[in-house]
Amino acid sequence: MHGLQNLTNEQYHAAAGISKSKLDAFAISPLNYWDQHINPDREPREYKHCFAVGDGTHKLVLEPGTFEQTYAVGFDKSNYPTALNTTDQIKVALNERGIAARGSKPELIRALKNDGYNGLIMADLEQQHNETMKGRIAIPAADYKNMTSMLKAINNHHTAGGLLEGATTEESFFVTDSNGVLRKCRTDAISANGRVVIDLKSTDDVSEFGFGRTIAKYRYHVQAAWYLDILKMLYGSDAPDTFAFIPAQKMRPYDVAVHVLTEAQIEIGRQCYMRELDRLIECQQTNVWHGKDGGIILVPSLPNWL
Repeated sequence: MHGLQNLTNEQYHAAAGISKSKLDAFAISPLNYWDQHINPDREPREYKHCFAVGDGTHKLVLEPGTFEQTYAVGFDKSNYPTALNTTDQIKVALNERGIAARGSKPELIRALKNDGYNGLIMADLEQQHNETMKGRIAIPAADYKNMTSMLKAINNHHTAGGLLEGATTEESFFVTDSNGVLRKCRTDAISANGRVVIDLKSTDDVSEFGFGRTIAKYRYHVQAAWYLDILKMLYGSDAPDTFAFIPAQKMRPYDVAVHVLTEAQIEIGRQCYMRELDRLIECQQTNVWHGKDGGIILVPSLPNWL
């Protein structure tokens, strides 16, 4: 792998190479990295609903028209306020028709339909909706509403929408560095002028301090340095030289901001990943993967109040 590769998101994650997310695993401890990425008995990655919401939001914002290929909006009961839903509602309908209301819910529904009832029944409506999904991943209607509202807010923002206009999206890059380490990254977007790497984040607080804490917590400054350095190795002076985040609030009022990291902030991220990369190379050479103790006896750090 070298340079820009035409890969799907799944193919990128399955491909060889050190990514920022792998560095995050190593930053916790070498043992954590080994258990997630080397251990032959490692467990498969646990599916989480937030992964689908995050990926679905990216597709809506960055790859219009691709959301429907993977995801479908889940059934929304609120669209059918008059449909029979609960067992008690079905029993009332049966009693009104002079039919004994006995049995399980499916049996009650069957008895009602056998008597010629042609009104709306929630279970039937949900089954019909699920049949149209054709194996796609369901996104709850409430989440989808938030996602589309975030999309609208980003497009209407004074800077974010223009920054994304004409951008190239979801590209995978690979390069082997001077230490023989295969590095990889997958950019959300690169601006139309080729100067800015753009990364979309869903968050609770888009303010300087609020999102600043998020950057520190999730090591987004490391991501910025890692991505820019990979592109610099590949394209030299033609590579992007700026990294911008577009944090979008996941709930009302769907606030949006654009944060551009300074050179000093990116340098902090660079120092972090270079230190971790050196340690990772050492662990690969020695095949020793210590946990948080680093292979030494620890003296506990007691809380200040004690």
